[in-house]
Amino acid sequence: MRKTITIAAVLAAICMAALSCAKYVSEDNLTAQKRIREAWMRVNLGRELEADENGIYILEKTVGTGAAIGDTAYCLLDYSSRDLDGNYTKYTSAELAKRMGKYNPTKYYCPEIVQMGNFAMYTPVENLIKTLNGGGSASFLLPPEATTYDYPKDLQKYYKSNGKDGTKPAASENYLYDLKVVEVIDDIYKYQIDKLEDYSKKNYFGIDSLEKGFYFRKLKINSVENDTIVPGTSVKVNYVGKLLDGFCFDTNIQDTAKVYGLYSLGKKYESLSVTYQKNGYSLGDNGEKNFSTDVIRGFSMAVGRMKYGEQAVAFFWSPLAYGSKSSDSYPAYAPMCFFLEVQNKE
Repeated sequence: MRKTITIAAVLAAICMAALSCAKYVSEDNLTAQKRIREAWMRVNLGRELEADENGIYILEKTVGTGAAIGDTAYCLLDYSSRDLDGNYTKYTSAELAKRMGKYNPTKYYCPEIVQMGNFAMYTPVENLIKTLNGGGSASFLLPPEATTYDYPKDLQKYYKSNGKDGTKPAASENYLYDLKVVEVIDDIYKYQIDKLEDYSKKNYFGIDSLEKGFYFRKLKINSVENDTIVPGTSVKVNYVGKLLDGFCFDTNIQDTAKVYGLYSLGKKYESLSVTYQKNGYSLGDNGEKNFSTDVIRGFSMAVGRMKYGEQAVAFFWSPLAYGSKSSDSYPAYAPMCFFLEVQNKE
C-alpha cells in the first residue's frame, strides 16, 4: 500500500511539473477566422474553396447582360449579409425584414446607390462588383482580411502582422453576402432629373424647374401684398417630407406623424423656425449664394418664395438635399419632396 502511494505521488508530481512548463500560444483572430471558415466550407460545401485574387470566396456568380460598370459608375445594389451562423446583419429588402420579424415602418428599405472608386465599399468587393455588369449577381464569403480599402497582396505577411501593417480589417469575422446589381447609373444627376421630371408630369402637370433640379408650386396663395416677408426674419413653418415614391420620412405635424407611423411620444411637435431669405439665400460680396443654415437648401429655396399663410410643394434633387448621405429613413442620392406651410403673421 505504501509503495502504491509513493508511485502515485511521483506521477502526480510529474504531471504538475509538465503542466507548469507548458506554454499556451494564443491564436490571433485572423487565424481563428480562417480556421472557422474552412470548417464552415467543409460542412456546408463539402470542400474548401480557394480565395480569388481579391481574397473573396465566390460561392455563386452570374455575369449580367446589362451595362458594364466603369471605375466611377454608380450602381444600384440589392444585398444582404449574414454571419456564418445565419444571423442577418444588413439587408435592403423589406420582405426579408418582415420574414425575420424585424420590419420597421419608419425605415426605408430599398436598393442602395453606391459609387465606384469613392471608398464607399471595401476594395475587394468593389473589384468583384465591376465584373458583374448590370443585372449580375454574386454570393460570396467575405473574410475579415478582405474588409479593407487597400487589400494586401502578401497574405502571409498580413497574417503575421494581424492587420497591423496599415491595412487593419474593418470586420472581425467572416460574413456571407448575396448581392445583385439592379442598375448601372453612369450619370447620377441625369438619373435624378429624369425621376423628377417624371414625378412632375404624374403629379403636377409637368411644371418646369425654376432652377436646375428644383421644382416649386404654390398650393395656397396669399394675395395681400404687405404680407411679404422681410429677409432675415424668422418664420414658422409646418412641413411634411417625402421621397418621390410617397414614403414619408419626416414631419413636424403631430397628426401626420401618427398617420405615417412616425409619431414619438416624447417628441414635441411644433413649427420649425427658419430664417427667411428671398429665394432661399442672400448674396455675398463676391456674388456667392449664402443659404440658411437652419434647413437643407431646397427647403430654404422653397420658403424663400412664399408669403405668410401660404402653402406650397417643392421637390428637388439630392444636391439641394442630403447628397450622398443616407439614414434609416432616406437613401443616398435621394430626390425629395416637401409640402410646406408658412404660418400667418403674428
